[in-house]
Amino acid sequence: MAREEQHRRLAVLSRHLTGAGGKASGSALSPFDPREVYKFLTRDNVELREKILDFLKDDLYKPNHYLSLMEFRELTLQRLKKFTDQRFFSTADYLRDPLRFQAGLETLALCDYSLCIKAGVHFTLCGGSIAKLGTKKHHDAYFPRLDSLDLPGCFGMTELGHGSNVLGIETQAFYDATTEEFVIHTPTDTASKFWIGGAAQHGKVCTVFAQLTVAGKWQGPHVFIVRLRDDSGRPMKGVRILDNGPKAGLNGVDNGQIWFDHVRVPRDALLNRFADVAADGTYTSSIPSLTTRFGVVVGGLTVGRMLIGQGAIDASKIGVTIALRYACARPQFGHK
Repeated sequence: MAREEQHRRLAVLSRHLTGAGGKASGSALSPFDPREVYKFLTRDNVELREKILDFLKDDLYKPNHYLSLMEFRELTLQRLKKFTDQRFFSTADYLRDPLRFQAGLETLALCDYSLCIKAGVHFTLCGGSIAKLGTKKHHDAYFPRLDSLDLPGCFGMTELGHGSNVLGIETQAFYDATTEEFVIHTPTDTASKFWIGGAAQHGKVCTVFAQLTVAGKWQGPHVFIVRLRDDSGRPMKGVRILDNGPKAGLNGVDNGQIWFDHVRVPRDALLNRFADVAADGTYTSSIPSLTTRFGVVVGGLTVGRMLIGQGAIDASKIGVTIALRYACARPQFGHK
Protein backbone atom coordinates (compact mmCIF):
# COMPACT_ATOMS: atom_id res chain seq x y z
CA MET A 1 0.00 0.00 0.00
CA ALA A 2 2.84 2.35 0.88
CA ARG A 3 4.51 1.65 -2.48
CA GLU A 4 1.26 2.41 -4.36
CA GLU A 5 0.94 5.69 -2.47
CA GLN A 6 4.52 6.58 -3.35
CA HIS A 7 3.88 5.91 -7.04
CA ARG A 8 0.71 8.00 -6.92
CA ARG A 9 2.48 10.94 -5.34
CA LEU A 10 5.40 10.72 -7.77
CA ALA A 11 2.96 10.72 -10.68
CA VAL A 12 1.22 13.79 -9.27
CA LEU A 13 4.54 15.56 -8.72
CA SER A 14 5.62 14.73 -12.28
CA ARG A 15 2.47 16.34 -13.66
CA HIS A 16 3.15 19.47 -11.60
CA LEU A 17 6.61 19.86 -13.09
CA THR A 18 5.83 18.97 -16.71
CA GLY A 19 2.39 20.49 -17.02
CA ALA A 20 1.00 17.21 -18.36
CA GLY A 21 -2.74 17.40 -18.77
CA GLY A 22 -2.63 21.18 -18.92
CA LYS A 23 -4.59 21.79 -15.67
CA ALA A 24 -3.60 21.85 -12.04
CA SER A 25 -5.22 19.57 -9.52
CA GLY A 26 -8.03 21.39 -7.83
CA SER A 27 -8.79 23.55 -10.88
CA ALA A 28 -12.32 22.12 -11.00
CA LEU A 29 -12.99 23.91 -7.71
CA SER A 30 -12.08 27.29 -9.19
CA PRO A 31 -14.98 29.71 -9.83
CA PHE A 32 -13.08 31.05 -12.85
CA ASP A 33 -12.91 29.70 -16.38
CA PRO A 34 -9.16 28.92 -16.75
CA ARG A 35 -9.35 29.57 -20.47
CA GLU A 36 -10.70 33.09 -19.98
CA VAL A 37 -8.10 33.84 -17.32
CA TYR A 38 -5.40 32.60 -19.71
CA LYS A 39 -6.63 34.89 -22.49
CA PHE A 40 -6.73 37.85 -20.10
CA LEU A 41 -3.18 37.27 -18.89
CA THR A 42 -1.85 36.54 -22.38
CA ARG A 43 -3.14 39.89 -23.71
CA ASP A 44 -2.48 39.45 -27.42
CA ASN A 45 -1.56 37.04 -30.22
CA VAL A 46 -3.10 34.10 -28.33
CA GLU A 47 -3.26 31.90 -31.43
CA LEU A 48 0.40 32.54 -32.31
CA ARG A 49 1.54 31.83 -28.77
CA GLU A 50 -0.39 28.55 -28.70
CA LYS A 51 1.05 27.50 -32.06
CA ILE A 52 4.56 28.12 -30.76
CA LEU A 53 3.90 26.29 -27.49
CA ASP A 54 2.54 23.33 -29.43
CA PHE A 55 5.59 23.39 -31.71
CA LEU A 56 7.93 23.44 -28.68
CA LYS A 57 6.64 20.00 -27.67
CA ASP A 58 9.04 18.64 -30.31
CA ASP A 59 11.67 16.33 -28.79
CA LEU A 60 14.44 18.73 -29.84
CA TYR A 61 13.25 21.17 -27.17
CA LYS A 62 13.16 18.74 -24.26
CA PRO A 63 15.55 19.74 -21.43
CA ASN A 64 18.96 18.08 -21.45
CA HIS A 65 21.14 19.01 -18.49
CA TYR A 66 24.04 16.67 -19.28
CA LEU A 67 25.59 18.47 -22.24
CA SER A 68 29.04 20.00 -22.50
CA LEU A 69 29.38 23.73 -23.17
CA MET A 70 29.92 23.23 -26.90
CA GLU A 71 27.12 20.66 -27.16
CA PHE A 72 24.68 23.03 -25.46
CA ARG A 73 25.64 25.87 -27.80
CA GLU A 74 25.16 23.69 -30.87
CA LEU A 75 21.82 22.42 -29.55
CA THR A 76 20.67 26.00 -29.00
CA LEU A 77 21.61 26.88 -32.59
CA GLN A 78 19.73 23.80 -33.87
CA ARG A 79 16.70 24.77 -31.82
CA LEU A 80 16.78 28.32 -33.17
CA LYS A 81 17.15 27.09 -36.74
CA LYS A 82 14.18 24.74 -36.44
CA PHE A 83 12.17 27.56 -34.88
CA THR A 84 13.03 30.06 -37.63
CA ASP A 85 12.13 27.48 -40.28
CA GLN A 86 8.51 27.69 -39.09
CA ARG A 87 8.32 31.41 -39.95
CA PHE A 88 6.16 32.25 -36.95
CA PHE A 89 7.17 35.88 -37.46
CA SER A 90 9.59 37.96 -39.52
CA THR A 91 12.22 40.55 -38.72
CA ALA A 92 9.93 42.91 -40.62
CA ASP A 93 7.34 42.48 -37.86
CA TYR A 94 9.61 44.57 -35.65
CA LEU A 95 8.19 47.50 -37.63
CA ARG A 96 4.82 46.36 -38.99
CA ASP A 97 3.51 44.24 -36.07
CA PRO A 98 5.70 44.69 -32.97
CA LEU A 99 3.25 42.90 -30.66
CA ARG A 100 3.42 39.78 -32.82
CA PHE A 101 7.20 40.03 -32.90
CA GLN A 102 7.37 40.39 -29.12
CA ALA A 103 4.84 37.59 -28.50
CA GLY A 104 6.88 35.15 -30.57
CA LEU A 105 10.10 35.78 -28.69
CA GLU A 106 8.40 36.00 -25.31
CA THR A 107 6.88 32.53 -25.74
CA LEU A 108 10.35 31.04 -26.19
CA ALA A 109 11.16 32.06 -22.62
CA LEU A 110 8.65 29.46 -21.43
CA CYS A 111 10.82 26.76 -23.02
CA ASP A 112 14.51 27.65 -22.73
CA TYR A 113 16.13 30.93 -21.73
CA SER A 114 19.29 30.31 -23.73
CA LEU A 115 17.14 29.86 -26.83
CA CYS A 116 15.13 32.97 -25.96
CA ILE A 117 18.24 35.12 -25.48
CA LYS A 118 19.94 33.84 -28.63
CA ALA A 119 16.77 34.51 -30.62
CA GLY A 120 16.42 37.91 -28.97
CA VAL A 121 19.97 38.96 -29.85
CA HIS A 122 19.48 37.78 -33.43
CA PHE A 123 16.02 39.20 -34.10
CA THR A 124 15.54 42.05 -31.61
CA LEU A 125 19.01 43.54 -31.27
CA CYS A 126 20.66 42.81 -34.61
CA GLY A 127 17.48 42.63 -36.69
CA GLY A 128 15.77 45.37 -34.73
CA SER A 129 18.67 47.80 -35.16
CA ILE A 130 18.64 47.18 -38.92
CA ALA A 131 14.86 47.61 -38.95
CA LYS A 132 14.79 50.84 -36.93
CA LEU A 133 18.03 52.49 -38.01
CA GLY A 134 18.39 51.21 -41.57
CA THR A 135 16.45 51.97 -44.73
CA LYS A 136 14.73 49.89 -47.42
CA LYS A 137 18.00 48.81 -49.03
CA HIS A 138 19.10 47.30 -45.72
CA HIS A 139 15.72 45.69 -45.08
CA ASP A 140 15.65 44.09 -48.53
CA ALA A 141 19.22 42.84 -48.23
CA TYR A 142 19.13 41.46 -44.68
CA PHE A 143 15.60 40.61 -43.54
CA PRO A 144 15.30 37.40 -45.64
CA ARG A 145 18.72 36.13 -44.50
CA LEU A 146 17.97 36.94 -40.87
CA ASP A 147 14.56 35.25 -41.07
CA SER A 148 16.14 32.06 -42.42
CA LEU A 149 19.11 32.22 -39.98
CA ASP A 150 21.39 32.20 -43.00
CA LEU A 151 23.14 35.13 -41.29
CA PRO A 152 23.16 34.64 -37.51
CA GLY A 153 23.30 38.15 -36.06
CA CYS A 154 25.09 39.91 -33.20
CA PHE A 155 24.77 43.35 -31.64
CA GLY A 156 28.03 45.22 -31.08
CA MET A 157 27.35 48.08 -28.72
CA THR A 158 28.89 47.15 -25.33
CA GLU A 159 32.66 47.51 -25.03
CA LEU A 160 35.06 46.32 -22.36
CA GLY A 161 35.38 49.90 -21.11
CA HIS A 162 31.89 51.16 -21.95
CA GLY A 163 28.50 49.67 -21.12
CA SER A 164 25.73 52.18 -20.49
CA ASN A 165 27.94 55.10 -21.58
CA VAL A 166 27.37 54.51 -25.28
CA LEU A 167 28.24 58.10 -26.16
CA GLY A 168 31.74 57.37 -24.86
CA ILE A 169 32.46 54.21 -26.87
CA GLU A 170 35.93 54.02 -28.40
CA THR A 171 35.45 51.94 -31.56
CA GLN A 172 36.30 54.15 -34.53
CA ALA A 173 34.79 54.54 -37.99
CA PHE A 174 36.53 56.72 -40.59
CA TYR A 175 35.18 57.42 -44.06
CA ASP A 176 37.59 56.94 -46.98
CA ALA A 177 36.19 58.90 -49.93
CA THR A 178 38.81 57.48 -52.31
CA THR A 179 37.32 53.98 -52.01
CA GLU A 180 33.83 54.91 -50.72
CA GLU A 181 34.37 52.72 -47.67
CA PHE A 182 34.23 53.04 -43.91
CA VAL A 183 37.18 51.79 -41.89
CA ILE A 184 36.14 50.19 -38.59
CA HIS A 185 38.91 50.02 -36.00
CA THR A 186 39.44 48.99 -32.36
CA PRO A 187 42.18 51.33 -31.05
CA THR A 188 42.55 49.82 -27.55
CA ASP A 189 41.51 46.71 -25.64
CA THR A 190 38.91 48.73 -23.73
CA ALA A 191 37.35 49.51 -27.13
CA SER A 192 36.84 45.82 -27.92
CA LYS A 193 33.21 44.75 -28.18
CA PHE A 194 32.66 42.69 -25.05
CA TRP A 195 30.26 39.93 -23.97
CA ILE A 196 28.59 39.99 -27.39
CA GLY A 197 25.91 37.30 -27.62
CA GLY A 198 26.40 34.97 -30.57
CA ALA A 199 29.90 36.23 -31.38
CA ALA A 200 32.05 33.39 -30.02
CA GLN A 201 30.94 30.69 -32.48
CA HIS A 202 27.93 31.35 -34.68
CA GLY A 203 27.60 35.06 -35.49
CA LYS A 204 28.23 36.04 -39.10
CA VAL A 205 27.00 39.63 -39.10
CA CYS A 206 27.06 42.33 -36.44
CA THR A 207 25.53 45.78 -36.11
CA VAL A 208 28.47 47.74 -34.71
CA PHE A 209 28.30 51.05 -32.84
CA ALA A 210 31.31 53.23 -33.65
CA GLN A 211 32.38 56.87 -33.41
CA LEU A 212 32.11 58.26 -36.93
CA THR A 213 34.64 60.77 -38.25
CA VAL A 214 34.12 62.26 -41.72
CA ALA A 215 36.63 64.68 -43.27
CA GLY A 216 38.27 65.14 -39.89
CA LYS A 217 35.01 66.03 -38.09
CA TRP A 218 33.56 63.84 -35.34
CA GLN A 219 29.85 63.08 -35.83
CA GLY A 220 29.19 60.86 -32.82
CA PRO A 221 28.15 57.18 -32.58
CA HIS A 222 26.67 55.60 -35.70
CA VAL A 223 25.79 52.00 -36.48
CA PHE A 224 27.34 49.87 -39.24
CA ILE A 225 26.63 46.38 -40.56
CA VAL A 226 29.88 44.42 -40.38
CA ARG A 227 30.48 40.82 -41.43
CA LEU A 228 32.22 38.84 -38.67
CA ARG A 229 32.55 35.55 -40.53
CA ASP A 230 32.23 34.38 -44.12
CA ASP A 231 29.59 31.89 -45.23
CA SER A 232 31.82 28.98 -44.17
CA GLY A 233 32.16 30.39 -40.64
CA ARG A 234 35.75 31.67 -40.84
CA PRO A 235 36.48 35.13 -39.32
CA MET A 236 36.73 37.90 -41.88
CA LYS A 237 40.03 39.64 -42.54
CA GLY A 238 40.86 42.01 -39.68
CA VAL A 239 38.28 40.53 -37.30
CA ARG A 240 39.58 38.84 -34.14
CA ILE A 241 37.18 37.04 -31.79
CA LEU A 242 37.75 35.65 -28.29
CA ASP A 243 35.38 33.14 -26.67
CA ASN A 244 34.22 34.39 -23.25
CA GLY A 245 33.77 30.77 -22.15
CA PRO A 246 31.41 29.20 -19.59
CA LYS A 247 29.06 31.39 -17.56
CA ALA A 248 26.94 30.94 -14.44
CA GLY A 249 23.90 30.49 -16.69
CA LEU A 250 22.60 30.79 -20.26
CA ASN A 251 25.48 28.67 -21.56
CA GLY A 252 23.60 27.99 -24.77
CA VAL A 253 24.53 31.55 -25.77
CA ASP A 254 28.07 31.92 -27.15
CA ASN A 255 29.28 35.26 -25.79
CA GLY A 256 32.46 36.66 -27.27
CA GLN A 257 34.85 39.61 -27.47
CA ILE A 258 35.57 41.31 -30.83
CA TRP A 259 38.43 43.45 -32.15
CA PHE A 260 38.43 45.16 -35.56
CA ASP A 261 41.78 45.89 -37.22
CA HIS A 262 41.03 48.52 -39.88
CA VAL A 263 38.15 46.48 -41.29
CA ARG A 264 36.75 48.02 -44.46
CA VAL A 265 33.02 47.98 -45.18
CA PRO A 266 31.13 49.56 -48.11
CA ARG A 267 29.38 52.92 -47.78
CA ASP A 268 26.01 51.13 -47.74
CA ALA A 269 27.02 49.46 -44.46
CA LEU A 270 26.04 52.63 -42.59
CA LEU A 271 22.50 52.36 -41.19
CA ASN A 272 21.42 55.68 -42.61
CA ARG A 273 17.84 56.35 -41.59
CA PHE A 274 18.82 59.47 -39.64
CA ALA A 275 22.21 60.34 -41.14
CA ASP A 276 24.14 59.59 -44.31
CA VAL A 277 27.51 60.08 -45.96
CA ALA A 278 27.58 60.83 -49.68
CA ALA A 279 30.16 59.30 -51.99
CA ASP A 280 32.28 62.46 -51.83
CA GLY A 281 32.24 62.44 -48.02
CA THR A 282 29.48 64.99 -47.44
CA TYR A 283 27.74 64.26 -44.13
CA THR A 284 24.02 65.01 -43.75
CA SER A 285 21.45 64.32 -41.06
CA SER A 286 17.74 64.94 -40.59
CA ILE A 287 18.56 65.60 -36.91
CA PRO A 288 21.23 68.33 -36.72
CA SER A 289 21.88 68.04 -32.98
CA LEU A 290 24.39 65.28 -32.22
CA THR A 291 22.99 64.55 -28.76
CA THR A 292 19.39 64.50 -30.01
CA ARG A 293 20.37 62.21 -32.88
CA PHE A 294 22.14 59.90 -30.46
CA GLY A 295 19.04 59.76 -28.25
CA VAL A 296 16.85 58.82 -31.20
CA VAL A 297 19.27 56.07 -32.26
CA VAL A 298 19.45 54.49 -28.81
CA GLY A 299 15.73 55.03 -28.13
CA GLY A 300 14.85 52.86 -31.10
CA LEU A 301 16.18 49.80 -29.26
CA THR A 302 13.71 49.88 -26.38
CA VAL A 303 11.97 46.63 -27.36
CA GLY A 304 15.05 44.61 -26.45
CA ARG A 305 15.04 46.00 -22.92
CA MET A 306 11.31 45.33 -22.61
CA LEU A 307 11.82 41.69 -23.51
CA ILE A 308 14.41 41.27 -20.74
CA GLY A 309 11.85 42.48 -18.21
CA GLN A 310 9.13 40.33 -19.74
CA GLY A 311 11.42 37.32 -19.51
CA ALA A 312 11.67 37.82 -15.76
CA ILE A 313 7.88 37.94 -15.54
CA ASP A 314 7.64 34.71 -17.55
CA ALA A 315 10.08 33.01 -15.19
CA SER A 316 7.85 34.06 -12.30
CA LYS A 317 4.82 32.62 -14.11
CA ILE A 318 6.54 29.26 -14.45
CA GLY A 319 7.58 29.21 -10.80
CA VAL A 320 4.13 30.19 -9.52
CA THR A 321 2.44 27.61 -11.78
CA ILE A 322 4.63 24.77 -10.49
CA ALA A 323 4.20 25.88 -6.88
CA LEU A 324 0.40 26.13 -7.12
CA ARG A 325 0.04 22.77 -8.84
CA TYR A 326 2.14 21.18 -6.16
CA ALA A 327 0.29 22.95 -3.35
CA CYS A 328 -3.09 21.81 -4.68
CA ALA A 329 -2.23 18.13 -4.34
CA ARG A 330 0.51 17.79 -1.73
CA PRO A 331 -0.79 15.77 1.27
CA GLN A 332 -0.04 17.53 4.53
CA PHE A 333 -0.25 15.85 7.95
CA GLY A 334 -1.92 12.71 6.55
CA HIS A 335 -5.34 12.33 4.91
CA LYS A 336 -7.48 13.50 7.80
